[in-house]
Amino acid sequence: MQGFFVYNAGIMTTSPSKSKTPPARIITGIRPSSNLTIANLIGSVIPVLELQKGTTPISVFVATMHGLTDHEAKEVVPNVLEVARDFLALGLDPKRVTIFDQRSIRKEVALLKFYLERHVTIARLVRVPTLKDKLKAGQNPENATALLAMYPIMMAADILLQDATLVPVGKDQLAHIEAARELARAFNAKYGNALVVPEAANQKDPVNILALRGEGKMSKSKPDDAIFLVDTEAEIRKKVKRAETANPGEHSEKIDSLVFLAKTLAPEHAPAIDALVKRHMAGEKVMAEFKALLADLLVAFTGDFQAKRAKITNKDAAAVLAAGGSVAAKRAQEVLDRVEQSMGIV
Repeated sequence: MQGFFVYNAGIMTTSPSKSKTPPARIITGIRPSSNLTIANLIGSVIPVLELQKGTTPISVFVATMHGLTDHEAKEVVPNVLEVARDFLALGLDPKRVTIFDQRSIRKEVALLKFYLERHVTIARLVRVPTLKDKLKAGQNPENATALLAMYPIMMAADILLQDATLVPVGKDQLAHIEAARELARAFNAKYGNALVVPEAANQKDPVNILALRGEGKMSKSKPDDAIFLVDTEAEIRKKVKRAETANPGEHSEKIDSLVFLAKTLAPEHAPAIDALVKRHMAGEKVMAEFKALLADLLVAFTGDFQAKRAKITNKDAAAVLAAGGSVAAKRAQEVLDRVEQSMGIV
């Protein structure tokens, strides 16, 4: 990504954190444009469920402000508590994980984003994958907003404000983590080590669940080609039945994605799934059988999830977000103070 960031010439200042290795800290976030999908579960939540078994501090936030890049507030804000309930029903433990709403640090995010913007060129911003993907989806430079182009900088601010060292991501977000790393380095090169440089977790095998039909990843923006955790049994079976696979004897990324999904949700069924794939590659017509099994596994998983979710109230979710927001705000202010002191603003 050479040329992406502006390394200003100048004398590096000293920072109390310069000679210290920052303590491990993990962060991840999900936009509340709707309820969570199976892809969100596998790509973002399951890694956290594993990580919370350890002792490393973890932050998980509802990325409300990110939702404003392509949605109105009235389309995003009502889903905040819904996503928080999803988190809790899936097993995120507020005693081990700081769960918060991005709105609780929106002023700190906006200010750090402003300080970081001077370290990236406009010419390179317009070639960031997020914007390119949106342009492919029908937008163009004439109607794409500046906020959309600045998306990676806001994401960097989220990560850097919590002093995160590790960020679990899917393939589609690796470029954004690299952007956060380079922005932190560019800022530190000018002002000293005020910012922790994060790394992407799961880099060796990043997860990317594909859309059931068509191109690209499974996304909330394509609800007919995504499995939502709150989908009914009828909706799940209909979607899975229409999912794209491949002709007998042929391999495809779609099949790999569905197989990975099935094995992740129900590893005990891996031998049966592998047997069906083997028969498929031998030329047998077994994809209908495989889809039926996948639908059964999805219905069983979502049914259990929905039963747990029904016991969690909006009041419960709001209390968790409020407590987590206080922790996140305190840490964000500490980072911002460090940043402004290194710049000479304070």
